[in-house]
Amino acid sequence: MLQELYISNFVLIDKVTITLNGQLNVFSGATGVGKSLVIGALNFILGGRFAQDIVRNGKEEATVIGKFYVKNHSLLEHLKKILDTANIEEELLIQRSIDSNGRSRCRLNNVPITVSTLKEIGELLVNIHGQHEHETLLQGINQLYILDDFGGISPLREEFALLHKLIKEKTALREELQNNQRERREKIDLYTFQIDEIDKAQLREGEKEALEKERTILCNAEKIYNVIASCYSQLYETSDAIYDTLKSIDRELHSIAKFDEELGKISDSYSQSLYQIEDIALSLGKYKENFSYDPQKLSSIEERLDTIRKLTSKYGNTVADVLSYRNETETKLKQLSEEGSAVEHLNEELTSLLTSLRQIGAELNKKRLSVAEKLAPLITKELKDLGIPNGKFQIEIKSPFLQNDGKISVSEVNSTGISHIDFLISPNPGESLKPLRKTASGGEISRVMLALKHQLAKVDKTPVLVFDEIDANIGGRMGEVIGEKLSSIAKSHQVICITHLPQIASYADEHWKISKFVKTGKTYSTIENLTGEHRIEEIADMIRGTEKTDTTRKQAKEMLLDAKKKTKAKN
Repeated sequence: MLQELYISNFVLIDKVTITLNGQLNVFSGATGVGKSLVIGALNFILGGRFAQDIVRNGKEEATVIGKFYVKNHSLLEHLKKILDTANIEEELLIQRSIDSNGRSRCRLNNVPITVSTLKEIGELLVNIHGQHEHETLLQGINQLYILDDFGGISPLREEFALLHKLIKEKTALREELQNNQRERREKIDLYTFQIDEIDKAQLREGEKEALEKERTILCNAEKIYNVIASCYSQLYETSDAIYDTLKSIDRELHSIAKFDEELGKISDSYSQSLYQIEDIALSLGKYKENFSYDPQKLSSIEERLDTIRKLTSKYGNTVADVLSYRNETETKLKQLSEEGSAVEHLNEELTSLLTSLRQIGAELNKKRLSVAEKLAPLITKELKDLGIPNGKFQIEIKSPFLQNDGKISVSEVNSTGISHIDFLISPNPGESLKPLRKTASGGEISRVMLALKHQLAKVDKTPVLVFDEIDANIGGRMGEVIGEKLSSIAKSHQVICITHLPQIASYADEHWKISKFVKTGKTYSTIENLTGEHRIEEIADMIRGTEKTDTTRKQAKEMLLDAKKKTKAKN
């Protein structure tokens, strides 16, 4: 329950603390005094939207604090999950402030939280029913939600909606894949050809450089051979071979090396050089013996280099680039091949999902029919209490998406199930049942809404219910019945009600009066707790206005006494 509501610098409210009763709390006051400010402040700390001008003129910041006491264990556990913490006690202090620049801050038990978290928490703690809510009753989707809420089958509808969304997404993905089938096949053919072309070439990294080196040698084979042969001959083969002369010099130097250490060093150095020249001469000889020129090999090298040039011109600057392109293309080909199997996999998934959707849709439809059979007579009885004694109420459920064989036309079904709901009413004897949206007057719609609210409150798990002038379009004669019903709801929920009817106010367990006055050029809204004579005066005001008399005061006392007796009798 909401134990306390503190409001500061909020529009016309300067500063006020409202201590609420755990049962029926009524707020009354003349038109225009700011009764809606209490609901506005409450909505503000529940994460609702706001206008920047809610900060009182001349003030820097508006603040609203709500002190809640939560005794429901499952609700506490739900709150812990939302906040991802186990440190939640039964007492919750919710605070929200906004400065004159529009910056908002939210705190729960003095810990900062986001507005979205605050809104999620607020929806669990408080359910606000607005004065124009009866207008939404004419919409089929809202009638369906009411039916599901009463039957406790909203989770099943949400499960259906989730499946429906998933089926739509997977169907769209399948269509996209199928629409791209031709393009996919073309790419598969292209990638397969490219990989095959590169694989047939059997490229090796460094191959091009080695081939170019070998080609250079073969292209200059005659010159190379002639130079090698000439050099080898001059060094080693002729009668006046250079090596022989150099060898003779080596012997002569060696013969005098023993006479001078310096000459020994020169002789040794010369001998080393001679060994190197001999090695060079022998290497030239071997090179000449092994050297061969094959014109066919040169031709095959040119063909191979031409193949490499074609591939590098198409797939990369180097052989390494071509091989890298080949591996990347193989990955793409694999992905495209998997897309083909993805369509098959999606078909299997969709078949399974559609089966589940049909089963849940059929179950949801069956439960709605059962809930409608329970709810309709209850509303008919409520209407009699609300001044439509001969009224009849029924709930029509049609399943246009359900085919003769029991299957569902999934292409047409919407996310709420396979049912279309219509609330039917016959307010007078002899009139046939017709859709509420076509035949009911404003007063009749309001009474149907009140009847539904009374029944829904019995199954609503939200601890705090707020009714903001739901007595709109309701005359004074029905006020007493509405008061009784609100009092009945207050046995299982904390009820906060804004009203202009004295009959309703007389049933309050706690009565607050909202007034407005001007002081030094500023307008103020005040909230005063009424007891005793002050409450009698307020109810008398509500009966006749400022021209109240002793008779209206007597009527006010009688209303209060009568409400007390009826409440006590029902308890």
